[in-house]
Amino acid sequence: MTSFCCWESGFFTIDPRFFAEQFAYFLTIIAGLYFVYLFLFAGLNAAERKNLILLFLLFVGAAAFWSGFDQSAGSLNIFARDYTDLSIVGYEIPVGWLQFANPVIVVLFAPIFAGIWAQLARKNLDPSLPIKFAIGLLFMALSFLIMIVAVNIALESSPVGMQWLLLTYLFQTWGELALSPIGLSAFSRYGPKRYMGQMFGLWFLASAIGGVLAGLLGGEALDGGLETISPVFEFMIQYYLVIAVALIALSFVIKTAKD
Repeated sequence: MTSFCCWESGFFTIDPRFFAEQFAYFLTIIAGLYFVYLFLFAGLNAAERKNLILLFLLFVGAAAFWSGFDQSAGSLNIFARDYTDLSIVGYEIPVGWLQFANPVIVVLFAPIFAGIWAQLARKNLDPSLPIKFAIGLLFMALSFLIMIVAVNIALESSPVGMQWLLLTYLFQTWGELALSPIGLSAFSRYGPKRYMGQMFGLWFLASAIGGVLAGLLGGEALDGGLETISPVFEFMIQYYLVIAVALIALSFVIKTAKD
């Protein structure tokens, strides 16, 4: 069982993990009820309901993605601090400098990803939204597979080289480039037009749920040191793969209604 310190005041005591768990449940229930309302009681036509099923799975995929992506400032940052050799030519860089990896990779690879999608579109091979989301989740799964290798090496002899974290951040940022730019546009394009403001809110709600889950999963991973990291990361890989497969299958079953 993960142990967390409680915050105490003169009036009450707060267990941060309990609060985070209840908050995650609350946000998830709110999102689920709203999707049910839209599907059953909002007067949507058949095409809009099909699109809503797609958006629901994209919502789940986005929440799962951000729960892993936000590990960069949590469990991955602690792994960098405690188990990673941060020395370069005799100088030990501050652990926070590794957070520059994501923006640098975005700047380097965003034009490449845009060029790839444009080239595929010219050949009528541009992947559908579910496929692009699935690609983002598969990149995230690969990033944690790399981290499991790094953890196993650290269990034998730590610290490990920082190349493992840099590779992890590379795949996670590739996943971000595949998934994030199209997420809001998907909710704008395929959401019911008379509920457009709420659909934008749902997209950002997925990010909020992912952030809460990131804290819970990161705390679980670090509960017992290196020994507890791999099981949590293995679980995350499994749910990325399950959601990615579901999105790929959905892309063949449900055809979204065009504007």
